[in-house]
Amino acid sequence: VTNYVEMTGLIFEDGKSGGKAIGVKCRDHISDDDYELYSKAIIFAGGPFTDELRKAEDPAAKPAVSGAAGTHIVLPGYYSPADIGLLDINTSDGRFLFFLPWLGSTLVGTTDRKGTPVSSTSPPEEEIQWMLREVEKYLSSDLRVRRSDVLSAWQGWRPLASDPHAEPDAPVSRDHIISTNPTTGVTFVTGGKWTTYREMAEDTIDTVCQEKGFGHAKPCSTLTTPLLGGKGYKANTPVKLIQKFGIDEETANHLAKTYGQRAFDVCYLSKPTGKRWPRFGNVLVEGYPYIESEVQYACLEYVRTVSDMLCLRTRLAYLNVEAARACAPRVAELMAETLGWDDAEKERQLEEAVTTLSEFGGPVPKGTRFDPRDSSSI
Repeated sequence: VTNYVEMTGLIFEDGKSGGKAIGVKCRDHISDDDYELYSKAIIFAGGPFTDELRKAEDPAAKPAVSGAAGTHIVLPGYYSPADIGLLDINTSDGRFLFFLPWLGSTLVGTTDRKGTPVSSTSPPEEEIQWMLREVEKYLSSDLRVRRSDVLSAWQGWRPLASDPHAEPDAPVSRDHIISTNPTTGVTFVTGGKWTTYREMAEDTIDTVCQEKGFGHAKPCSTLTTPLLGGKGYKANTPVKLIQKFGIDEETANHLAKTYGQRAFDVCYLSKPTGKRWPRFGNVLVEGYPYIESEVQYACLEYVRTVSDMLCLRTRLAYLNVEAARACAPRVAELMAETLGWDDAEKERQLEEAVTTLSEFGGPVPKGTRFDPRDSSSI
């Protein structure tokens, strides 16, 4: 298992493209090392970018994936009840729109819009404006949703799949697709939904084991295998964290839900706050439960960039992009201390994080300036 590694090409049995694939060429983007990995089975799981991977085995491969984009905005939590979601199936242009309470905020999102997938999270401004207009339909007539209420906004891509190796009369799947190239032996999985990723993984491994004749493989155990931190976890874990470490209740609930029993390991890394309460758990930014020791713990779990810490490990960039910008320097300092970065690497990491955060939408449309005195116009 490795991370920050890119597949740059396939290794073929006869040394030439077109035969059985027996391995992959890789580049480690942390060390810049190039190396090769060999395997009895190769699986591509590239989501909306699966066809880009498949070009490594056959540049003329028939496309299997089309992209569909969805834009999401995050509004303050007071725009929705804490435990009730809402789905609008009759918007002004016929698309679906959902409202969900999410980590103390309100998540508003659209259904799919066809397009070519890109890796940038940058959302179209017209989509943000459209959602704000639709949201107002469900609020009191004397309450206006302002553009500055948008804490964060982003665009994501969903893979819509078809099987290029299926027979011409094969039925179209409404689920995920698993298909093996009979020439190269490479299997790909794509399609499906965020909520079915475990089922997708199970189906893929079962398919590969059957096709490759791995008769010694045991039945899939994903449904009975606890996540890290799941063993020994109880509903009262947050209370135990508060009693043992003197941390804030909101932070305790966050740590328990995020790390399970490993929340104790996170807290053992925490330092005193210097306050009467909470005694431990220095927060990264006010208003959110993330604490500094989570950064150190994430480094032990192989996080190596400030961008990943802000976007993937804490989700802070997706909740409030300005809050993420505010704590980025402190995150860089903590990671530098833990990973032994010099000043040049710390500065490079911070610049990379700022660039990544600039792709998110926020309270102010890109290309405009915010006038704090004129809140009525935004």
